[in-house]
Amino acid sequence: MARAKTTVPLSTGDSRRAVARFGRSPRTAAVPLLPPDADEQAWLDARRRGPDGYRVGASEIGALLGISPWSSPFSLWWAKHYGWQTSRTRGQRWGHKLESVIGEVFAEDMPELLVCRAGASLWQHPVHTFATCSPDFLAVAADDHGVHVEPVEAKSDRGGKGWGKPGTDQVPPHHRAQLLWQCAIFDAPRGHLVRNDVPYVVEYDDAAREEVAGWLERAREFINSLDLGMPPEPDGHKATERALIEINPAVDEGETAIVPGDLATEYEVCHDRLKHAERQFAKAQNRLRAAMGRAELAMTPRGRVFAKRSVYKRRGYEVAPTLIDRLERKHDKEETK
Repeated sequence: MARAKTTVPLSTGDSRRAVARFGRSPRTAAVPLLPPDADEQAWLDARRRGPDGYRVGASEIGALLGISPWSSPFSLWWAKHYGWQTSRTRGQRWGHKLESVIGEVFAEDMPELLVCRAGASLWQHPVHTFATCSPDFLAVAADDHGVHVEPVEAKSDRGGKGWGKPGTDQVPPHHRAQLLWQCAIFDAPRGHLVRNDVPYVVEYDDAAREEVAGWLERAREFINSLDLGMPPEPDGHKATERALIEINPAVDEGETAIVPGDLATEYEVCHDRLKHAERQFAKAQNRLRAAMGRAELAMTPRGRVFAKRSVYKRRGYEVAPTLIDRLERKHDKEETK
């Protein structure tokens, strides 16, 4: 098999900086698809599909795997099929604006790396051409792997589960998948996630390579289902609900749909169980409120804190002001170990 053509994944200026710093510029077999100044529409179109067919980007692999908080396999399939383009949330817009600041702080904290913007806005795997990515930054490093690049993702998450100790690989699963997808495309030995000013490192070792190989196969099957027009089954993700509403945004009054009997039974049984569970939960909440009195925290006789009560007034915007009494499930630190 002929060796894949390599290219310098940096701008001319950053390439010169790399030569001055490490003696040579890094090279990669990853294929640049768009210039760094490509307009957003061109980027969105190329990200969706190319001459060889549909593509799966690094920010989409989590949805395909069913581990994304924002998308599901079902919603991703229909977004690809119809070419839907969702507008950024306020938080995402802020995150985009903060990328440069986060990257600058990361570069200051990691002087052994040369942090640069990538020399293209979209990159493609040299073999699995459906796999693409758009890293926030590329860090040039020199070690036993030679002079190479490592992808860097800047995140401005203010909360959420899955973040562990700084410097470890304890990051939310969808962020980890995004970074490993990029590592596979650039054949990088590791990637970096920076949450505001806190760095994390994910190694692209043999175990990760085997894991990503499975993702590539699933992505290929996903693309085949798009080509065949066979969407995945709906699941319980909120993104799936939004996609279904987008597909059928109105109701034809008087129209009746005949659905399978087992689906009707499943819906009725789940509905009844949910209503029963809601009543039982409301009863348990009120019993707990009565037992807590004016206390903020609820604790078991063995010292495990399991609930927190907060009382505050809701400000009146579109709804009338009212008093909120919220009782939340609280996980004791010992439970999560």
